[in-house]
Amino acid sequence: MPLTIRGAQPQSVFGLTGADENSATFALGWVLEQSPQLLEAVVDAVFGEKLDVSDSAITLQRHAEDGGFTDLEIQAGLRFHSILEAKRYWDVPDTLQLKRYVGRLLEAKTDRRRMITVSAASAALAQRQLPSSLQGVPIVHLSWTDLQRLARRAKSASTRHDEKLWLNQFILHLQEFVSMERTTDNKVYVVSLGATPMGPGKKQTWIEVVEKDGCYFHPVGDTWPVQPPNYIGFRYRGQLQSVHHIESWDILRNVADRNPNWATTTRDHFVYQLGPAMRPQKEVRTGRLYMTLRVWCAIDTLLSGAFATISDARDETKRRLDEIE
Repeated sequence: MPLTIRGAQPQSVFGLTGADENSATFALGWVLEQSPQLLEAVVDAVFGEKLDVSDSAITLQRHAEDGGFTDLEIQAGLRFHSILEAKRYWDVPDTLQLKRYVGRLLEAKTDRRRMITVSAASAALAQRQLPSSLQGVPIVHLSWTDLQRLARRAKSASTRHDEKLWLNQFILHLQEFVSMERTTDNKVYVVSLGATPMGPGKKQTWIEVVEKDGCYFHPVGDTWPVQPPNYIGFRYRGQLQSVHHIESWDILRNVADRNPNWATTTRDHFVYQLGPAMRPQKEVRTGRLYMTLRVWCAIDTLLSGAFATISDARDETKRRLDEIE
């Protein structure tokens, strides 16, 4: 009999505590304690040099007089001290939050200090949003993918069975955090497309971006997804037209750099390469949705013909999720 929590089956022992940033940093702290190989790999990656980690102390949820709790700290005497702050998705820790903790690093008077941020964002994306340092303390970003890669490398280097076991559990847990690894997610992000040119001086429409270029793009965050969906659907002319698997994606500040026919943008956008179009068996009208509303629907509710409108498909998807919770 499979073990399930709120209807979902945990992928590792760390999944018993959930799938938020706390579960990930607690898992990281535990595995750093159990795996000298991973501790060395993380410290090397953060400081850019080989350091002695033999007497390192790892602290989770450390409280300070300012009322804040750091996610994770690694300190080895007066040699080095680092504070790690994590986010679940593509956003990065707020600079104001990091400023609250940088004083702790300065007070420790260690030879080397680092502020570490962790999220699904790549280092290149995080560097656009974070300063390179605060009060002389360098900021280093690691993605969940980076940590998973370091754990795999540590597992290969380890000769201890128990260490390999914990590293394997950690690698499995991070699958919940690595972007675009949710290949079994069957929810479709349904968006509305316009038939007018997408910007000043542009002739191409949003519909043509999908139908001619086989692509789509949207901002990262700010009411838009902070993690690429597995499937995306498009509605225009009053009905659902197609559903596509997202084959690959990129992040660009100005999407016109990819295609000069596209709109000029000045903030980070996901740019998707779409798979072949999947058409609904029957006509699926928009239903009770205002013009630009974006919704999530289970893929079968859109393609099976069981629901006459996208709003009905949305409501059924919500009902299923409510049952699980």
